[in-house]
Amino acid sequence: MAEIPDYLRHSIQTLYRDFLESKNLKPRLGQKQMIAEVARILARIGDKDGPPIGFIEAGTGTGKTLAYLVGAVPYAMEREMQLVISTATVSLQSQLIDKDIPELTESTDLMLSFALAKGRRRYLCPIRLEASLEAVAKGHVVYPDESTLVLDSDDRDVVSDLSKAWVRGEWGGDMDQIPQPISDSVKTAITTDHRRCQGRSCRHFKVCPYFNERDSWMDADILVINHDLLMSDLKLGGGVILPPLERIVLVIDEAHQLARVASDQFTTQCRIAQCLGSIKTIERVTTSLKGLLPPDHRLSNDLQRLGEPLEGFGHILANWGKACLERLVGLPDSMFTFQQGKSRFRLSLSDSFPANIYEFEPLTVTLSRIQKIRDWLKSLVAKGDRELIPETDAELLSEQISVALGRLESIPDLINSYSVDAVQSGDARWLGIGQDVRYATPDDPTDLEFWVSPMKPAEALSGALWGRIGACILTSATLANQGKFNIPATTLGLPVSSGLIVDGAFHYSSQGRLVVSRFAGDPRDDRAHAERIAGYLKTRVDKSTGILVLFTSWRLCFEAAELLDQSVRNVTLIQGETPLAVMLTDHEARTANGQTSIIFGLQSMAEGLDLPGDLANEVVITRLPFQPPDDPREATLAEYFKNQGRDAFIELSLPAAAIRLRQAVGRLIRSETDTGQVTILDRRLVDTRWGQSLLKELPAFEFIEE
Repeated sequence: MAEIPDYLRHSIQTLYRDFLESKNLKPRLGQKQMIAEVARILARIGDKDGPPIGFIEAGTGTGKTLAYLVGAVPYAMEREMQLVISTATVSLQSQLIDKDIPELTESTDLMLSFALAKGRRRYLCPIRLEASLEAVAKGHVVYPDESTLVLDSDDRDVVSDLSKAWVRGEWGGDMDQIPQPISDSVKTAITTDHRRCQGRSCRHFKVCPYFNERDSWMDADILVINHDLLMSDLKLGGGVILPPLERIVLVIDEAHQLARVASDQFTTQCRIAQCLGSIKTIERVTTSLKGLLPPDHRLSNDLQRLGEPLEGFGHILANWGKACLERLVGLPDSMFTFQQGKSRFRLSLSDSFPANIYEFEPLTVTLSRIQKIRDWLKSLVAKGDRELIPETDAELLSEQISVALGRLESIPDLINSYSVDAVQSGDARWLGIGQDVRYATPDDPTDLEFWVSPMKPAEALSGALWGRIGACILTSATLANQGKFNIPATTLGLPVSSGLIVDGAFHYSSQGRLVVSRFAGDPRDDRAHAERIAGYLKTRVDKSTGILVLFTSWRLCFEAAELLDQSVRNVTLIQGETPLAVMLTDHEARTANGQTSIIFGLQSMAEGLDLPGDLANEVVITRLPFQPPDDPREATLAEYFKNQGRDAFIELSLPAAAIRLRQAVGRLIRSETDTGQVTILDRRLVDTRWGQSLLKELPAFEFIEE
């Protein structure tokens, strides 16, 4: 193990001491242990054995953000590397940027710059704003080449107001600092993504909020990002949006979320109708170019030769959809899952739904032809050459073909994945159908959606991230399973599985209790369980307390809400009925007045939600948080385990449920003065052997079984 150099050890100790003295705080044992572990890991930077990577599970109350900042900043500065901190939640990003990092710099003699990096969708696109204003002025739809986006009268007023604020300098284009509430339609209309963005070729590049911010990212000593942006950068090759991976010290906070985010980011899909629309868009662009360019232009031959391959591309997709639909019709309902009037069919490991691609030009060749035209248009925009095509026309055509091409580029890989079994591809695959097949026979092949997602993101991450990163610390309050890091290491494709577990700073046995209520039962009958939940809450309505009730499905949440006694319903706030900020403000006002206030929420509220003191004197776990059995990635991976003779429940479902349960229970004690109760309404926690193993993973509360 590499030794920490004396001068860096001194720098770290001085930094920690100065901060504590400035805040009149005492050192915490767990925090000191974590600082030392971060330093030990980073001492191996430059080793021939590869990038230093390590896990640290830091219990609630450790003060892990200060610990990794104090442990990592001196190393990053000494090595002239950028410290990049990736989080899963906006709340932690805000805490780092608005509180933790400024407090560290202000309390010490550190001279550090820091920045928050966000994706394009969180900044205004001046070109899109311009197009939206034109649409408002002329009264037509925005972006007719896409799914029709119509702005109503209120939206049009908002676009006009935002434009005025932007021009006057009253708003800098950051969508998170927008001066008024806006609809999703407005957000879509005035922002862009990497497909549409013209980058340095854009005539508004010099005033673009996104690119102006990106300049500061590269110069910052500390850069705060989220997991989605990290994965987006990896998909583009790494070091494209963010600084070069080899030159950063990466801290992945809330690391238990990384596998989910990675799998989501590496998921691809295509809807036949949308793809056929993209082919039509490309045909319109090529037709426009044929009319604008002279016959002897070097692109004319490519434009002429693209017509037949494009038609063939459409035939491949339409025929593929038709063949798949013929196989789906007549299958029993039990092979589908249903939600909001739609159906989903998951392919088993041995299934294959191949497309007939052999009668037409190879799709990769057709796509390369389209890319050539797209690249020429982009270069035309970059040069500002108006001799052949007016600038605004070139921009519009470039954007249209870029968006259309972006929707088609993944199709060869999708077809390949559907043409073999999942044991070969390592993918989960499922088909989305725009109808509920229980009540209507699907007859429109263009309504099919094809989805492909890696069963585990290990392969995607192993070379793209772990083999290139300068150094990496993965941390969270919930990472290990039964004291080991084997599961996250395997899932993420990490070459190491060792790490440190740091106990939290709270005295759980004296601060809280875990109660298996007499109302607890078997939750597999939704109606009966909803009645038990409603019955239990009726006994709590007069306790003048803040209660967070966590559900694993909307169905159970709404069913329980319908059965509530009116006295309980009057004090219950349900996630989604009002904006989160409004709901939390109402909840805080009630509890401040000594009233009972109950929040109904799903798993998203079991993480990253801070309800200290009387805001959550009680957390109710209505059902142990297992992933729904119809999740196509989980179901495919479970089938894969079963085929190998492995127990998917023990190796997959149970560890994941343990992490989610620990996160949910962690909503109760948020400070050293908090007290309260976790109430369990799912008797499987005590009635099953596996439930008792979950119980052992929870904090050492006083335990009561009624």
